[in-house]
Amino acid sequence: MEPHSAGKRGTVLVDQASLFIAAGVCAFALAMTMLSVWVHNRGDSFLVGWMLGMLLLGGGVILYYAFPPERSGIVATAFTMEIVGFVVVFVAARQFTGRPTGRRQWLALSAAVPAVALPILLGYDGLGIMVYNFLAGCLLMATAMQYWNARAEAPSSVAALSALYALSAISFYACGTIIAHEGAWALDGRPDNWAERFNAVMCIAGITGIGALSLGLNNARAARRHRLEAETDVLTGLLNRRALFDRMAGEALAPGRAVIVFDLDHFKTINDRYGHAAGDEVLRRFAEALRLNTREGDIAARTGGEEFVLVLRDASLPLATSTAERIRALFAESHVETGRGAVRASASAGVALAGGEAGSFEDLLNRADVSLYRAKTGGRNRVVAELKLRNLKAAI
Repeated sequence: MEPHSAGKRGTVLVDQASLFIAAGVCAFALAMTMLSVWVHNRGDSFLVGWMLGMLLLGGGVILYYAFPPERSGIVATAFTMEIVGFVVVFVAARQFTGRPTGRRQWLALSAAVPAVALPILLGYDGLGIMVYNFLAGCLLMATAMQYWNARAEAPSSVAALSALYALSAISFYACGTIIAHEGAWALDGRPDNWAERFNAVMCIAGITGIGALSLGLNNARAARRHRLEAETDVLTGLLNRRALFDRMAGEALAPGRAVIVFDLDHFKTINDRYGHAAGDEVLRRFAEALRLNTREGDIAARTGGEEFVLVLRDASLPLATSTAERIRALFAESHVETGRGAVRASASAGVALAGGEAGSFEDLLNRADVSLYRAKTGGRNRVVAELKLRNLKAAI
C-alpha cells in the first residue's frame, strides 16, 4: 500500500504545529493551576484527575510534534498518552458530578490503548490516528453528557462547559472522518487539512475555556461548602443559631408560621453522671427525632448547648403542638447505652404561632420561650403552647 497524506497541503496562514504545541503548553499551564488549587483543597480528588489528564494530553501533543512522524514508537506513545488523558478527564468528570467510577471505564481504557497503538506500530499510522480521533470524540462527548446531566448545580456554567466538550468532540470526529474518507491508512507525514487546524483551534479554546469554567465551578462549590460548614452545627448536622437568625432576618411573619423551642431536661446532670460522650450522643438522638418530623420548607436548628428550635411554615397551633409532641415522645422512647448504664432523657417544648399581628421572628421566639418556661416549671417532659391558644401536656 502506498503511503498517503490525509488532506491537501498548501499555504496556510497559521502553522498547524505551532497551534498544537500552543495547545500542549496551555494544557501544562492548566495542570499546574489545578495542582495549586488541589494543594489547598485536597479533599477534591477530581482536581487530581483534571491535572493528570491535562499533563497526559499536553505531553502527548508536544511529544508528537517534537519528533519526526516516521518514528512509529514515539507516535504510538504520544497518541497512547493522549487517549489515556481523555479517559482520565472523563473519570474526573464523573467524580466531579458525584458518579462512581466502575470497571467499565478501565475496561474501555484497556481496549482503547491497543486499538490506537497497534496499528501505528504496524505501519498503519493513519488507521491508528483515525481510531484515536473517533475514540477521543466519543470520550469528549461522554464527558459533555456527564456535565449536562449535572447542570442543575449551575445551569449556565455547566451548559457552557458541556458545549465546549461537545464542540471539541466534533473537531476530533472531523479529523477521523477525513482520514476514513480518503482511506489514508498509512501516512507520509502528519495529517494536515482544515479539520486538523479546526481541531487545533478547538483544543486551545477548549483547554482555556474548559479550564476557566471548571475552576469557576470548583470555586463556587468550595464557597457553598464553606458557607454550609459555617451554618451547620458540627455535632448534630442541623443549622446553628447564626444560620437560623440569618435566614429569618427581616422576614415578615405570615400567619401560619410557628416556632417550637425545645430544651433537653437535666442535660447537665447527664453530662456529669455519664460523661460528655454520652451527652453528645443524646444530642444527636434528639436531632434525629427533630429531623424525622421536619417537612420540606421547615427549619430545624440547634441554638444552644441543649436548646433546639423548629420553625414551621403553613401551620396551625394544633399542628405545631402535635408536631412538638411527636418529637418529645419519640425522643423519650430512645435511650443511649453507656458503660454506666442506659441513659434516658426527655425534652420540654414551648410553642408559639404567628397570627395576623405584625411582629418579628425574635418576638415569636420570645413567645415560644415563655411557653417553654411554663413547660419547665410545670414538671418538664411536656409540650406547652401559648396560654391564649392551647396547652397540651404529656404525662411524664
